[in-house]
Amino acid sequence: MNVFLLLTDAAETVTETAETSGELLFNYLIYAVIIAVGIVVLLLLKKATRLPSHTDVKEKVSAFSAALTATETDAPDRLVERLNRANKLVGDCDKLIYTTSAIAQKERDSDMDSVCTLLEGARGELVSFRNNGGSEGWRIAEARTRTESCLALLDNILERDKALKKNKKRT
Repeated sequence: MNVFLLLTDAAETVTETAETSGELLFNYLIYAVIIAVGIVVLLLLKKATRLPSHTDVKEKVSAFSAALTATETDAPDRLVERLNRANKLVGDCDKLIYTTSAIAQKERDSDMDSVCTLLEGARGELVSFRNNGGSEGWRIAEARTRTESCLALLDNILERDKALKKNKKRT
């Protein structure tokens, strides 16, 4: 009789361990999925917060300069349209200022800081243009001149980057 009791007790222990190991395996699978999703989210955040390259910044500044030129040559007649376009230009300039400032801080680059300063001057001209009702067209021309100076500085930065790459390959 004791042998029968021992066998039934052993069978119950085996079924309990099978249930707990199945639950344990299921819990580990859930943890693995949570970790994988967390890694994917971190990779997406890293990609989203990555700063653009100098070439991308130059393209954005040249597009902004082209928008200023288009506004200067083809200014809308209605006040509301002029103010809306000025607001859009100020917003675009703010984005460029933020980007160049972040790059200048990260790379500790005084040339990129100069680009940021010129863009801040262009923003000041655009804000004055907007606040005066869009009647002072020379402010747009001044902002465009400053962005063209930014483009010249960015050309110098790109040439410097090419020279650094060439020197790095040589060594």
